Amino acid sequence: MKKNFVGLDVLRGIGIFALLVMHTAFYHFEGLFELDLNDPPLIVTFIGLILMFAGVFAMISGLVHTHQHYRKINEQKINFSLAMKHNVISGAFIFLIAYLYFIFTGPGLANMSTKFMSNSILVELFTSGKLIGTTVERVLYVDSLVMIGMNILLMGVFFRLHQRFFKKITPSFYLISAILFFILSLIRIPLYTVYLDALESGNWLITLLLNWLVNKNNPVFPYLSFALFGGWISTLLLTTDFKGVVRRVLPLGILLFIAGVALYILLPDTMLQRSIDPVWFALMMAQNGLFMLFILATLKFYDFGKPRNPGIISRFFKRFGIAGLSVFFIESVVSAMIVSALRLVVPSLSFDIPGALVLGLMLALCWGVVLMFWEKTGYKYGIEYFYGRVLRNTGGSVKAEKLAEKHR
Repeated sequence: MKKNFVGLDVLRGIGIFALLVMHTAFYHFEGLFELDLNDPPLIVTFIGLILMFAGVFAMISGLVHTHQHYRKINEQKINFSLAMKHNVISGAFIFLIAYLYFIFTGPGLANMSTKFMSNSILVELFTSGKLIGTTVERVLYVDSLVMIGMNILLMGVFFRLHQRFFKKITPSFYLISAILFFILSLIRIPLYTVYLDALESGNWLITLLLNWLVNKNNPVFPYLSFALFGGWISTLLLTTDFKGVVRRVLPLGILLFIAGVALYILLPDTMLQRSIDPVWFALMMAQNGLFMLFILATLKFYDFGKPRNPGIISRFFKRFGIAGLSVFFIESVVSAMIVSALRLVVPSLSFDIPGALVLGLMLALCWGVVLMFWEKTGYKYGIEYFYGRVLRNTGGSVKAEKLAEKHR
């Protein structure tokens, strides 16, 4: 049983690198609040689309955690209860990091109607010199890390159900669960309105009950379905050869992608308004299919195709895939510090769209250099380092082994 998939590290790394570029470009673009969302520049639509790609992390996470769960039981001979404890600790750790991130170091939340950027505590400190508290909006916001932590915990429910009703690994259980849950996610469309009404009227019971399920940006509906599709691919990898995986996953991935794109074209364009409507559901459908194809392609290229060692570019992105969470955690603060320092020298400094993209690309490349040198220490004292230490007593973490790869 394979312990690790290089292709997934590279794919995750590409995703993190792209987010670093887009975060900086989006939050340092001076003309953000003057954009006409009814007729935006093509590049703005593209940035908005990339910022909605959190589902790829959900699918990779679902695949990896499912694979590690069954590897612990079948290869390491860890009992089911301890494997479940490992899953709970893993999800809780990411959940904690998620809230520390969005309250203290995460990017701003842009309110287009009021033209106001709600910053995290440290970003605001380095942007304006003011020490502020947090806001209800930031605490309730379901960002990609909250989504991943929640998905890890909820995948445990499906591990338990699978263990209860099946004696051997059954991929169809995860496939059927993913499809049913994705269809059920249509309920988010009416529930989101209920949620907004409850929030506006101060009905905190309804607000808190629905928040993780339907609130923007990456709630349980539908992002648990991405993780479950990842679990399906993982269990296929455990029970059949890669050609068999391709025969099953490729047709569904193509079908979901084409159907989602067709619906998106036929329906009115509301993507930049980030409405929770049929267009949103079409995008989620297309992304589910697209990310399946991404995963198949990277697994084929790096893990199941012609034997090859990752080249310079692949190793560059792989580092982000292994230790990118530490970078992601602080990148908004660092970019705010750098831009603030530059404005001390050039008070009139501002960034149009190309300038903001160049700034984002340059900072992301600099982070790649930082990771190259940090790799020599085993990424010591980063978030991933402490993640591995927390999980030592429940069978260990492949992540910890990856961090130390260069030092054996």
